[in-house]
Amino acid sequence: MKLTTDEFNFLIQELKNTNILNEEELKYVKSAHPQLYYTTINKKDEGVSLFTEKSFIYSLQNKNLNEFICEKFEEPLENLYMIHRLLYGVSGYATAHKDRFTTHKTISLILSDEFTGGDMYINDEKISLNKNGEYVIFNGGKDLHEVKPIITGIRDVLIVWFSKKQSKFSII
Repeated sequence: MKLTTDEFNFLIQELKNTNILNEEELKYVKSAHPQLYYTTINKKDEGVSLFTEKSFIYSLQNKNLNEFICEKFEEPLENLYMIHRLLYGVSGYATAHKDRFTTHKTISLILSDEFTGGDMYINDEKISLNKNGEYVIFNGGKDLHEVKPIITGIRDVLIVWFSKKQSKFSII
């Protein structure tokens, strides 16, 4: 699946207009989702290595971005859980895993196609996901997924999680 050019351009502009969580806000992420926190400080954990590139988590305070994402992916606003951006540098990867928190829909959307390698697999099936605006929808909490090592460039990907769980990420 792929966003239209207009949708992609709108998304990029709204991401530029969206705050990134600061150190204080990330303290909650560290306690609730340490694996996500460690990607924001560029620390390698057992399953994900982004190497030289930094990743970050967006605030959920941009109404335009939230509404666009929820409308596009057919979810109510109250199910929007987190918007996370991962930048995989050369040799960066994510081993096969299931997300450690409750989600019912995960979106993985390519923001830059200036890379080689980085093939994505979901339940051992290779997914074509290497051009700007291409995305895949799956259940990250149930589906085994991985990203093979990057050979050249930077794989810039937006990850959006939707959850029906009542206890929400509180920094919104």
